[in-house]
Amino acid sequence: MTLLYTEKLSVESIDSFSEDVIQRIVEIEKRAFGEGGLHNEWLLVPFIRYGRVFIARIDDEIVGCAQFIRKWNSSETAYFYGISMLPEYRGGGLGTVFLREILSLIKIDGIQRVILSVSPQNKTAIYIYRNKIGFVEKSFAPNEYGCGEDRLIMELKL
Repeated sequence: MTLLYTEKLSVESIDSFSEDVIQRIVEIEKRAFGEGGLHNEWLLVPFIRYGRVFIARIDDEIVGCAQFIRKWNSSETAYFYGISMLPEYRGGGLGTVFLREILSLIKIDGIQRVILSVSPQNKTAIYIYRNKIGFVEKSFAPNEYGCGEDRLIMELKL
């Protein structure tokens, strides 16, 4: 089944947007992260206008999204804010294929290094980032998002 989805996957960068696209991305983010994701237009629109937002489509349906911003004082570095897929498309490698495609696209844009932060308890994400994509652990950031909200900082050189 994953192969079928992988063959149908298309990846797009959003430069302009409609209310339908915004609402779909917000829905995917809420389903994936609750209040921890880009859960409203106020957060999502600046990412679209000033960062890079990618969507994954299967046929015409948006099934995933990912967001990046460039580092202000290092234009060859991007911060990978997050990735989310609808639950029915998780667990079969589609998100990994989506992320690999995005990384090849941002490399064309001159990005040479990608940084991300992830919860140290999110073993599945850490495994994917490290073993399937090639990120390496760079540092540990205690209380990054408040008391007890530690993060693992990872880096990938493209």
